Amino acid sequence: MEQSFEGLYLRHAKRTLGEIDIVREAELEGNPVGVTMLTSFYGTLGYVFYIAVAESQRRKRIGGLLLDDAIQLFKGMGLNQAFASVEGHNAASVGLFRSRGFSKTSYGQVARRFGKIRAIVLYRRMLVVPGETLLSKSLDQTALA
Repeated sequence: MEQSFEGLYLRHAKRTLGEIDIVREAELEGNPVGVTMLTSFYGTLGYVFYIAVAESQRRKRIGGLLLDDAIQLFKGMGLNQAFASVEGHNAASVGLFRSRGFSKTSYGQVARRFGKIRAIVLYRRMLVVPGETLLSKSLDQTALA
């Protein structure tokens, strides 16, 4: 994680690692090269807290494989929507999530779908901070059929 994050994000990622529900690791020749930290809310929503890939392994599609794994895991858990928040200026992260069908959402859209109180709780639990963009993706299997 030290290669992927710095400052506040590194401290938060390390703390989250000890508290998170699901940690998935990518390995190459027995060595860890990436990690995802995931959780679910209300039995219907998945959240990608972090995707981290070792600096030496970037641009080798590992982040995409980790995100694909997270999406499949969420679907297997019966969740119907996934969220992630990314720094608005992090073009690589925004591009990764968009390539997997995530799109920008807003507090207003979340509040209309889940109610204002639940939206506030979700934003707090997802730890969305100013400067980050909240992204979402429908996992509803019937919408795809």
